[in-house]
Amino acid sequence: MIKAGSRVKFVSDTGVGIVRSIRGNMAYVEVEDGFEIPALISDIVEVEIEQENAAIVKIGPSDPKPAAAGRPADGVTQTKKQRATVRGLNNYGRVSLADDYEDDEPIDLSKLRKNFTTTVAETTVDRTPAAPEKAPWEVYDYTVLLLFVPASEGTDKPAEAADLEAWLVNDSSYTLFYNIAQREQRGGGTFVRTLDSGTLGADSKQKIKLYRRAELAEISTLHISLLPHKATAFVPRAVEAFDLELHPLKFVRPASFTENDYFDAPAVVFTLASSDEATDTASPVIPTPAATHQQPKEKPAPHTASSSRDEEVVDLHAEEILDSTDGMASGEVLKAQLARFTVALEGALKAGGKSTPKRIVFIHGVGKGKLRYEIEKELRRNYPKLRYQDASFAEYGYGAIMIFLK
Repeated sequence: MIKAGSRVKFVSDTGVGIVRSIRGNMAYVEVEDGFEIPALISDIVEVEIEQENAAIVKIGPSDPKPAAAGRPADGVTQTKKQRATVRGLNNYGRVSLADDYEDDEPIDLSKLRKNFTTTVAETTVDRTPAAPEKAPWEVYDYTVLLLFVPASEGTDKPAEAADLEAWLVNDSSYTLFYNIAQREQRGGGTFVRTLDSGTLGADSKQKIKLYRRAELAEISTLHISLLPHKATAFVPRAVEAFDLELHPLKFVRPASFTENDYFDAPAVVFTLASSDEATDTASPVIPTPAATHQQPKEKPAPHTASSSRDEEVVDLHAEEILDSTDGMASGEVLKAQLARFTVALEGALKAGGKSTPKRIVFIHGVGKGKLRYEIEKELRRNYPKLRYQDASFAEYGYGAIMIFLK
């Protein structure tokens, strides 16, 4: 229905305009040049909404801002013809259907369907079913690390010469209660002094201490306690409480600093706990029925080769003294290693004569330092007169202790 304000076009002529008023069967149409043309309502047709929406609005960045009807834009003096032009603008500016709307090219629907079919056929659809998401209590990833990273203010120095920051990294879905302490000797007894303690959230890290280079020369043993837990149902982890041996030479060798996933700089990395361990309670190693019927393998002889008459070497690694650690808890493995240590030491002390070696070296490995701590405790308690020290790093690495028998 044509009414005042309708956009119309002429049936018998070209051009479009806006109906300004209607008197009887006559409509007064304002065309683009600002003039009003009377026309019979039967000689005009209202422009369809699709055509109006398709029109292109032309307002250039340098065009004057449209002003209210009869009033000039800022800083512009209008003539009578310009005021008429302003009255011909709608809220969007000047619209020209004749110049801007062209629909001369017909749409080929068959071509569109063919192109769409080809596109769909060439699209590769991944129909691999998504892995079901695990419930919180089914996720038991657990890795805790201690990293020594070059301090930020020492970036101009190589890692082996810079001060180091100790960082505790909780790379797991568990929340972690932790206590990091320095082991000290006082008045003939062994005590610990807390360096840092608190709660460490899942997948996060915490700076423990800044070690100046002079302090690293005296660093020896850290006592570490870890208690993992979750706010919801979860697979329980063992509460950890152990000593971590830190050899000063490890912090001055460039090869000790390795790339890692937690810092841009290389770091000395110690694994404090991991769900990949063979003795882990969350994923115990259970022998299969086929394995239980196999003939037991011949037990390898413990590594007790002597490099000379003055020195005996005993390897305390679990695989050297046990047939298998399947089904054994970490505490049971530790007891077996300590029993082997006691038997070897007592045997060397009671040998007597010229066959008694002057020194005995026990290879305990690096690990978390639990075995080394128990060996030293045993020496202080039952063999206070025996002297001991780290064995040669060049021959045995960092995980060996030498005890002097004579």
